[in-house]
Amino acid sequence: MKKKTIGIILAGMMIMTACGNAGKAEPEGLSEGRTESSEEASSVEESTEESSVVEEDSANNKFAQKAVEKSGKTIEDVRDIISKDFDGDGKEEAFVFIGNEPDEEFGECTGTLWFVSDDKCEEALPEEYVVYHDGKVLNEITTEDKIFVEINKNYTTSAVSYLFYVDGGECHESIVSGLGSFYEPDYVDDYCISMSAYDVYFEYEEGKEDEAMITGHSWKNYYFYYDKAAGDFAEFEATEITEQELNEAVGTDLASEIRAEGYDIDNIIKRDNGIINVNYSKTTKNDDGTILKECKNITYLTKEGRYFDVWGTGEETWQNSDFGGIYDVMLTK
Repeated sequence: MKKKTIGIILAGMMIMTACGNAGKAEPEGLSEGRTESSEEASSVEESTEESSVVEEDSANNKFAQKAVEKSGKTIEDVRDIISKDFDGDGKEEAFVFIGNEPDEEFGECTGTLWFVSDDKCEEALPEEYVVYHDGKVLNEITTEDKIFVEINKNYTTSAVSYLFYVDGGECHESIVSGLGSFYEPDYVDDYCISMSAYDVYFEYEEGKEDEAMITGHSWKNYYFYYDKAAGDFAEFEATEITEQELNEAVGTDLASEIRAEGYDIDNIIKRDNGIINVNYSKTTKNDDGTILKECKNITYLTKEGRYFDVWGTGEETWQNSDFGGIYDVMLTK
């Protein structure tokens, strides 16, 4: 499924819908005497219907009952459940999320994810604030021979995906679990992980770059595929290339264009899915004598012969293909 379009749009959505963090108070209830609009009433009714469906499904599910008993909660505390034969061994298993009442305003819920089978009932993810959307906490990611269950921890300006699968009746955590926000993009095949980082501006005293104050939030996409032989996701391999190889790939003297605008080229990365990332930066001296380095990047899609318009400007230029910050050669190495 196409869950989101691009990492930067995802980040923007998170800023609007995930503005809370651990330990904050629940939002206050509606003021007495306030008139509820038909749209709000419909939303409340829909949410109530979703909750009752989950509760009804849970009440009839032996695995939900088992998780409730182990956690010391009630069946009304089951917020989401996925129950099926995950590994094709003829035995059913379930992932059960048990938590507090969802916070509709902030799109989150606090609770614990349980893995349950006939033989087991164990925590897959300890109590966390997680993303709650359209009455659901858990998502399914189906590959050619495996089903992954995804749950997203909720942070102030980003979400971090945790993925689990079942093999031999045992619950396993994916190698990509906890790296960043996992999703299927619409501009390349396979999968992305949007990585949140503070790596845009580096300010430091001359000769003391290692002591730089780093600011500026970026969300950069890294690229993954499902490796059937390994039974898990894997990152596309990447290597550094030369400026000549870059210019040949894009069909122009891009290196000279970047320098003509006052930037330095830091390094150039080509990924096995055909994406090229160029890290470039500009270093200036402030009035107080400190040094400011601003870091940017370029995303070029070699398979389509175009720069990726990160911000949706309608102009596919190298300047508009900047996710911000510094790309690593690979996220997992």
